Amino acid sequence: MARRKTQENQVDPGFIQDPDGFINVPVSKTTREQLHLLKTSMRVASQAEVIEKAIAIVSAIDAAVRK
Repeated sequence: MARRKTQENQVDPGFIQDPDGFINVPVSKTTREQLHLLKTSMRVASQAEVIEKAIAIVSAIDAAVRK
């Protein structure tokens, strides 16, 4: 699957269905290390993909708990 160019030097990640922007937040050393470990464990290409998948998982759990 070819990836679209979003701007001059940015490539649109293929795993994001509806790209909306970027977040830049400070994190602890532990969070950064765990994010890297999850990237390896989940066998994904980027930390952004880990975050996308983690949010989907947590959102599904939240929705199930609210029922």
